[in-house]
Amino acid sequence: TLPVLADQCEKYIFTDVSEVFLRQARVRFADYIFLEYMLLNIDAHPRFQGLATHQCDMLIGTNVLHATPFMRNTLRSCEQLLRAGGTLIVNDGLQTIADAQITFGMTDGWWLFAECRDPERIGQDSPLLSWRQWEGILHSVGFGAVHCMTDRQTFLRGQAVIVAQTKVVSDHVGASAATGELKGAHFFSGGLSGLGLLTARLLVAAGASQVCFE
Repeated sequence: TLPVLADQCEKYIFTDVSEVFLRQARVRFADYIFLEYMLLNIDAHPRFQGLATHQCDMLIGTNVLHATPFMRNTLRSCEQLLRAGGTLIVNDGLQTIADAQITFGMTDGWWLFAECRDPERIGQDSPLLSWRQWEGILHSVGFGAVHCMTDRQTFLRGQAVIVAQTKVVSDHVGASAATGELKGAHFFSGGLSGLGLLTARLLVAAGASQVCFE
């Protein structure tokens, strides 16, 4: 992903709750000068950690958001970081399998939800949420369109890519989208993969009438 973003991305912030992974990332991605690194506890409000609210176009998390004590706080913080119309992309598990429970069950993060009595996951035997749980919480903290992609047939079964978009209400494009009139043509170059098609679907759901693929 980073080579593709090199000429397209003004700033990419790599975050983690641990300094250990930040040190490793600085070494591994040293060639990418647009990367910044910072500690972030996504369960807490980002404003208290040096990040301005509603400044990010996109957030990406891979198998990390479940390892937080309170999912509603976590997803509310994600919504606070994103601009109107911003996109959250989450790769996470939707179901617990024995291998994961045995492996990650030995880590502290796996059981934070139980120790903190997260009301969204009371009685669960793992921190993973079902799609309906994700969908309900995302909507409740301010996200508009949400979608889930998963594959039950491959080695990725149990894993999902969840895409959510914050509501657009602040500008002329947002006003049009809110009324189902997202005007103009939207062009995707190399957008025939899953993420491109998903983004196009979100645009159509928001009211776009012209979507072109190359």
